[in-house]
Amino acid sequence: MNNEPLCFGRFMLPRGDVSRWPVIACDQYTSRPDYWKAESARVGAAPSSLRLICPEAFLGEAEERIKDISRVSREYASGVLEERTGGVLVTRTLAGGVRSGLVCLADLECYDYKNGGSLIRATEGTVAERIPPRLAVRRGSVLDISHVICLIDDPDGTVIEPLAGKGGKLYDVSLPDGGRLEGRAVTDTSGVVGALAALREKAEREGRPFVLVGDGNHSLAAAKALYEEYKAAGDERAVSARYALVEVENVRSDGVVFLPIHRVVYGMPSVAETLSSMPGGGSVTLVRAGERVVVSAPADPAEAYAEVQRIIDESGAETDYIHGDAEIERICASRSDAVGVLMPPLDKAELFPYIAAHGVLPRKSFSLGEAEDKRYYMECRLIDGRGK
Repeated sequence: MNNEPLCFGRFMLPRGDVSRWPVIACDQYTSRPDYWKAESARVGAAPSSLRLICPEAFLGEAEERIKDISRVSREYASGVLEERTGGVLVTRTLAGGVRSGLVCLADLECYDYKNGGSLIRATEGTVAERIPPRLAVRRGSVLDISHVICLIDDPDGTVIEPLAGKGGKLYDVSLPDGGRLEGRAVTDTSGVVGALAALREKAEREGRPFVLVGDGNHSLAAAKALYEEYKAAGDERAVSARYALVEVENVRSDGVVFLPIHRVVYGMPSVAETLSSMPGGGSVTLVRAGERVVVSAPADPAEAYAEVQRIIDESGAETDYIHGDAEIERICASRSDAVGVLMPPLDKAELFPYIAAHGVLPRKSFSLGEAEDKRYYMECRLIDGRGK
């Protein structure tokens, strides 16, 4: 059995005008259903990836939405999308610069979020309760459409960087939240495969992880669950579900920026008192009704995340995970029962060493850029029993 964790195979892109096809990852703007309603109005009746996902702001409506996702996925697979092979070099122009990634396939036989020694490793603790709704959405569709971003540690830039400017242009589209997304075909994959193999050997020699899931941990866990479900049932679709579309980025790239993911706790003012008594030489900032209070926290950012999360989990309070200081301020100013916690940033240079030494970070410990910088859905893949 082939056990190359990253490989190439089939993928699909929409034909014709793609201006309304890309939308941001479903786990963004979870406290803003108005954002997603505006996106629906913007997209209108045009083919769009929005019709293939269930934004987490509407997970309570997932059962009804899955019926539409199932129907639309079949319509798109047979008429809107066309199949290609190979990979895609994605270049994303952001407000702060340019970020590049390689869209390819992750072999889920090489991924196990429960196993710290797998070739593809989770970066954060996976909450089993968050998998079933994502699994239900994935099970209801014939298409794999992904916002998962995986990270490699490639200091010499041997995998993604040599692809710059090469390959025919597949799309070049403005994004609704700003910036542009360009995709170029990667058809000759032999050089990439060789570079990945060398990088894997180096990681194994040094006792470091090879591939880390930088974003979309729970979505990849849902893909793994579906594959295991199909495999156990002897379903022919298992040979396709074994692979998941991902975008791979080099953590060393200047375009890969780590930002903190903040917390908002609702209806439990006592949580603020407990957080105010944390020991340590670092700090976090509590936000309530527009006021900010700096309190002590463990000096190591990873330990600060662990301690804050422990306190929140033990409280049992309703919690949301938010990108951006301004969004925290907006929420806490509009809701008197909200307590915001502004978290410190993690040093991306410490990610691979930390995972090697400790296993995983506390959940929701870092974000790859601001909310609007997240991966936008573009490529799809048909799960049909034909393998890669």
